[in-house]
Amino acid sequence: MNDLKCPYCGQEMIRVSKDALTTGKYVCETCGKRFGLKSNEAMNDCDTFYFTMGGFHQGFKSILIEERDSYADITLTPSLAVSDKAIHLRITLNEWQNIKDTLFQELFVLSWDEEYYDPYILDGTQWELKLTFDSRRDFEISGSNVFPKLFDDLLNYLKIYFEQVE
Repeated sequence: MNDLKCPYCGQEMIRVSKDALTTGKYVCETCGKRFGLKSNEAMNDCDTFYFTMGGFHQGFKSILIEERDSYADITLTPSLAVSDKAIHLRITLNEWQNIKDTLFQELFVLSWDEEYYDPYILDGTQWELKLTFDSRRDFEISGSNVFPKLFDDLLNYLKIYFEQVE
């Protein structure tokens, strides 16, 4: 995931803003929107990441990452599983930092809308992403059958984790 993409339109035509400290770190040359402001501060304060995705017929898979004093715990739950099928892993704080780097500085999740819903589809895929922080309000994003522009990039990034429980 080296090529940065705009979280609003998904294009790779991005430049660093001249007034990055007040209006946003990056500017999309396609849609003109700014993003990336304060992502470093939020990334440092983030201590929990939760993501779940699925639907009525296939169940919901989830990943929960919780920062501890000297490590982070990951809990992976497969679709249609009973609770004893979850896998628990421990990662270093450096590995957790790499995950946060991807979430905040490549996928720009803080620039995603809070809701993505299609009211005309009754079934399908529902998803939710939650971030908790030490000194700021929790951040929640969810959707049903509609996805942010960089959602597939998030799924590709999380694929190595979900493969362990599928």
